[in-house]
Amino acid sequence: MKRIVIGTAGHIDHGKTTLVKALTGIDCDRLKEEKERGITTELGFAHWRLSEDLLAGIVDMPGHEKFVRHMVAGAWGIDTVMLIVAADEGVMPQTREHMDVCEMLGLTTGVVVITKKDLVDEEMVQLVEEDIMEFLKGRALEGAPVVAVSAATGENLDVLRDILIEISAGIEERSREGIFRLPVDRVFSLKGLGTIVTGTCISGSLGVGEEVEILPSAKHAKVRSIQAYHDDVREAAAGQRIALNLQGLDRIEVERGSMLARPDTLLFSSRIDASLKLLDLPLNPIRHDSVLRFHIATTQEEARLVILDKDQIEPGQELFVQFVFKKPVVVLPGDRFILRGPYAVQTVGGGIVLDIMPSRHKRKSEGLDKIYRLLHKGTDLEKAGYHIRKNGFKGIRHHALAALTGRDLASTEKIGSSLQTGNVVKRFGAIYIHMECFTEYKEKLLIFVGEYHRANPLKVGIPKEELRTRLPATDVLVFQAALDECAGEGHIVVEKDKVLSSKHAQGTKETGKMEGRVLDVLLAAGFTPPYIKEMSPMIGVTEKNLRDFLDRLAFGGAVVKVTQDMYFHRDVIDDLRKRVTDFLQRHKEMTPSDFKTELNLSRKYLIPLLEYLDQIKLTIRKGDKRVLRG
Repeated sequence: MKRIVIGTAGHIDHGKTTLVKALTGIDCDRLKEEKERGITTELGFAHWRLSEDLLAGIVDMPGHEKFVRHMVAGAWGIDTVMLIVAADEGVMPQTREHMDVCEMLGLTTGVVVITKKDLVDEEMVQLVEEDIMEFLKGRALEGAPVVAVSAATGENLDVLRDILIEISAGIEERSREGIFRLPVDRVFSLKGLGTIVTGTCISGSLGVGEEVEILPSAKHAKVRSIQAYHDDVREAAAGQRIALNLQGLDRIEVERGSMLARPDTLLFSSRIDASLKLLDLPLNPIRHDSVLRFHIATTQEEARLVILDKDQIEPGQELFVQFVFKKPVVVLPGDRFILRGPYAVQTVGGGIVLDIMPSRHKRKSEGLDKIYRLLHKGTDLEKAGYHIRKNGFKGIRHHALAALTGRDLASTEKIGSSLQTGNVVKRFGAIYIHMECFTEYKEKLLIFVGEYHRANPLKVGIPKEELRTRLPATDVLVFQAALDECAGEGHIVVEKDKVLSSKHAQGTKETGKMEGRVLDVLLAAGFTPPYIKEMSPMIGVTEKNLRDFLDRLAFGGAVVKVTQDMYFHRDVIDDLRKRVTDFLQRHKEMTPSDFKTELNLSRKYLIPLLEYLDQIKLTIRKGDKRVLRG
């Protein structure tokens, strides 16, 4: 069965709620105050089976100018509109504003319904119809069918029904693909059930038993049951009016304006790029840095307007802008919004969200037009490549790319694969990084390794972790991949935890000669090698350079570092291990005195060597004696 959502729009007291009741039998005025005053102040909801294979949800929107915020919330998820004009009044101020809102939200289909036909004569109906035709010239509903009805007598309600059936044939059902989103427009509790939220599912689908996240509170809940038009269903999908019974959530933890989605599928936006069109009305221009009210779905937030290439926007003009929010919002690219004045007394314009995580653009800078064209008219691949490139060396995670492109994970996977195949991006785990950024990162890595060697010519290389922290921030997977590629291309050598250039790894004639002198000194000294301070003049280098070089030899295994200033030739240490092992195999235990006598050592070398043998787990100390470790 095909499902659509119809909205009512029009001036206060033009009979919207009465018409809905006549069509569906459902009174959308729920509140006592609404019934007493005869004024709709809240969104009302009904459902109407137009035919065997067509079910419509109806959103009845309040007509009073004070409740335009509620009207915007209701209009956001509708597929088509019934523009209501009373036969005894004609086009009125809220008729115009509601029509402006519908156009800004992208509605292009609908029917104009002249209500209260029973209160006037045919001549008056014709005059109102002419008034409507004049009003709709050049607007989205120009040429839309017009029908005069009476909710009181039922006249022409069947004609209206047929018109809506015909209109619905041209409406595509919303795809079940995409990120599940439900802007909450009503919250209440029922005894024995708990918290119930309602709204129009604007994208994706959701099943009973799944977990949802409530934004912006980030609370989680489980979907206990789902109703669509008062019928229990196992799954809700885009284009349906639904009610969710949420388990594990108190009534006070969710409110109108909240957004429901699967966990970790949406992002908070404190700044967005957008296309803004000002209504072509007798309005004053809006200047850069103005504070306005931004309406999207069921949310209203205060936003500062950043006009990127001009100082003000004129009525009827469309520009590339940024909005900076006082409180973060939850939106996706492609979402439409409504803009009202700072005191929310008049709709001034609207537009389309283009980027939910933009850079802070420099105003009136070169390249803004190119960005605007790409975000406004670019393909999915171009937009995804732009977002990945924009994130620089950090790259972007798969889930975040889905939110930035407004696509579900499966669609994002296909987009990512296409970009990889086209050699536009590289992927490491869940991270995408633009090929240009990855190439630049590798270049920076090689430059830094080279600079490190020039500053520390005798060190073996730079520790991997130090190198990672000194380079631009990125994910550890990207860093490791850059290391692997640079090594595979023969530019660097990675040994244990050190990174060195291939040229540095080969050494030079000077380092070869120096190595020979150092090893000769240490081998001749045996168990009593000179400290660095003593060895430095013997080798003819500074203490710092000698220490760096000894660490380099220790890394390669030619010498062994026992303490900060005590290095031994590898052959001497091998001899030490053999002699201590032989002694303990014969005598089972060894005192420091035995050790000193056996190796003819002074206390200066005795303690460090005993501790070294414990450290390498050859021996274990028991009291003041050593035995072989088992």
